[in-house]
Amino acid sequence: MKRMILVLTVSAMLLISSALPALAWHEETGDPAGAPENPDCQWYGPFGGGGPGSMGEEEAWWEYWCFWPHWGWEFVFWVWAD
Repeated sequence: MKRMILVLTVSAMLLISSALPALAWHEETGDPAGAPENPDCQWYGPFGGGGPGSMGEEEAWWEYWCFWPHWGWEFVFWVWAD
């Protein structure tokens, strides 16, 4: 009897532990297909150019970043500030 309870307990734990990552991924992205939601994209800067937070006497530039809810940040591109 003790052996049967042990086997059932271990089987239940294996089943639950194999299903948790799939449930966590679905919850994290908010989409059953795993695709991120609509991003919030904005320009950030200017960086450099000798101003506050600059890294020297370089020319200033702007960076375009997107944030996807439940997904994260992604750097898209940058341009020199004119």
